[in-house]
Amino acid sequence: MTARPDRPSLAEPGGTTPSTTTPARSRLVRAELAKARAARSTLVLVALAPPFCALWAALLARLPAPDDAARVAGVYAMAQQAYVFAMLLGVMGTAGEYRHRTITWAFLATPGRGAVVAAKLAAYGLIGLLVAVPSAAATLLAGASLLSAGGHPALTGDVPLVLLGATASTVLYALLGVALGALIRSQVAAVALTVLLFAYGDYTLGLFLPDVYRWLPTGAARALGGLRPDSGPLLPWWGGGLLFGAYVAAFVLLARLVTLRRDVT
Repeated sequence: MTARPDRPSLAEPGGTTPSTTTPARSRLVRAELAKARAARSTLVLVALAPPFCALWAALLARLPAPDDAARVAGVYAMAQQAYVFAMLLGVMGTAGEYRHRTITWAFLATPGRGAVVAAKLAAYGLIGLLVAVPSAAATLLAGASLLSAGGHPALTGDVPLVLLGATASTVLYALLGVALGALIRSQVAAVALTVLLFAYGDYTLGLFLPDVYRWLPTGAARALGGLRPDSGPLLPWWGGGLLFGAYVAAFVLLARLVTLRRDVT
């Protein structure tokens, strides 16, 4: 009888932790997607985002604008209003696991906590895309219909870039939500702080300090999404994208460091 060679130990050179292999990573991402799909809040928030953006587009189509170009850009920039739904999904998908203590089982089943964080980021990036694309499509349909009905141009050359930027910012907000949920852990506190800070806090500060607002996360994200508020000028779309991406990367790195070191009990 031939002895079977021993498998390499996790502590031995050449030993590979399951969390670092591609199949294991795929399973972790699928597990996170399954958990998100099982939550009723996920289905509700994903379903609410497109009509919410369409309503904002309808409102902007009726409001006064300095010219048709500004009106068209403002209407289609409302696709980025899906950000609040994507961010809340990321927050609840992470902080909710701490609330229900299911994060402990995830860490016990996976040798590396960093792999769990990476899987959550990948899963909620995909969910953010699931929120962003239908929201952009709903904004496009509602905006084009109402602008045409009002005698305004339905499309301009900037529209594809505006919708693409809105989609990108929504996905980045989903990743930001995951990071914030990992940092704060209390689901109620995380949701409240996220909404207050990123929906009202930055914007309120921008009303009083417009030159500062462009450098804040919300100002950078709105620049990426093509929004041009009256409160003050924003960065160009590419500058806003780079800055907002840097903010998200910093929060993700901080969340990963904290998650690796903090006791979950």
